[in-house]
Amino acid sequence: MSFLTERQKKNLNLAILGYLEDNGFTETAKHFKQDTELENETGTPQILSRKWNSVMRLQKKTLQLEKQVQKLEEDLSHTSLGKKQETRKDAIPTQPARYTFQGHIAPVVSIAYHPVYTLLASVSDDAKIKIWDYETGEYQRTLGGHTDSIQDVFFSHDGKLLASSSADLSIKIWDTISGWENTKTLIGHEHNISGLCFMPGSSHLLSCSRDTTIKMWEISTGYCVKTFEGHDEWVRQIDVNPEGTLLASCSNDQNCKLWDISSGKCTATLRGHKNAIECVCFAPESVNKFIAKYEQSEKKQKNQNLQVETTTKYVATGSRDRMIRIWNILTNQCVFELKGHDNWVRSIFFHPIGQFLISCSDDRSIKVWDLSTKRCVKTIESAHEHFIQTIKWNPTFPQMSSGSVDGTIKVWDCK
Repeated sequence: MSFLTERQKKNLNLAILGYLEDNGFTETAKHFKQDTELENETGTPQILSRKWNSVMRLQKKTLQLEKQVQKLEEDLSHTSLGKKQETRKDAIPTQPARYTFQGHIAPVVSIAYHPVYTLLASVSDDAKIKIWDYETGEYQRTLGGHTDSIQDVFFSHDGKLLASSSADLSIKIWDTISGWENTKTLIGHEHNISGLCFMPGSSHLLSCSRDTTIKMWEISTGYCVKTFEGHDEWVRQIDVNPEGTLLASCSNDQNCKLWDISSGKCTATLRGHKNAIECVCFAPESVNKFIAKYEQSEKKQKNQNLQVETTTKYVATGSRDRMIRIWNILTNQCVFELKGHDNWVRSIFFHPIGQFLISCSDDRSIKVWDLSTKRCVKTIESAHEHFIQTIKWNPTFPQMSSGSVDGTIKVWDCK
């Protein structure tokens, strides 16, 4: 069965005939003409030789490219991106820190991991954003534009945008693809903008402020499309559930509020902390099995205002009262407290496997809590020389980073 058209067959036969005639195979060419019914045709000279030379060159180039691919795969296998992420139960921070980044001249307030590349962004009271390569430990660049302390930084879920918020009352959007250019500046808050969070899909951004409000921004236009009002004091931090249907906020008014994002209405107020709440974090679905056994058996009144679909069942808060509280968002009840820090709890996150919660504090320690036992299973004492203000988990590799008032960022491998 031939896959050649009649025209392609004729051109091939003429090329073969031309090769036979050029190289003195007269009798063979004569018989070939008869067999292929080309008695009245003249062979195409040298075409077969040129085609053959082209094939050889392409074959050589293919071999070279295959060798390059093999070398790149070997190089990649020695980097964190090339290693399969392990979700072992013991994948928790280990000492000493892998890297200590120095460059800010004021306290580091927040950090963020790029969701794809080996990049870490840090922001500081020095009004600068610095980009680091956490794989090589090298400084990459500094982004300038804010005129006052930068309060938070957040990458979009696809990594194409970086958002930063500042005490200069502005939010800046940076294009990470086109040379880290500042493409938009969002204005609307009336006081320090302390927290940021991209919505799933990255088409909208949420921000919270000392002006007691939370705002939703449309990235494409830069317009504020919704304002959430209900807190009485400074809104410190916000978080969005994976479905993008619920918003959690915490405030100096000692309350954590849950919001229906589509309607903008507050669905619950979680009360119990005895001082300002510094941080809030929704728990991934993987947490549910570790916390559920501590729920009280008696039937509780469910939150009738919670009408959205979500796999999220719990939210955690950290406060200046030195406590971390785990809340059931379906009943609005505090399931249990984690007590162990000796100063303000500044930042928290849930480990992806769900069993652990990791926290940092002004007591200069980082603690790992086992949610299945409600106990602290590891403490890194004096992790920094000063208060630790932020910790973040690397979404691509078992690793976390911390930022401190001492102006440094530390990268911790988890094993």
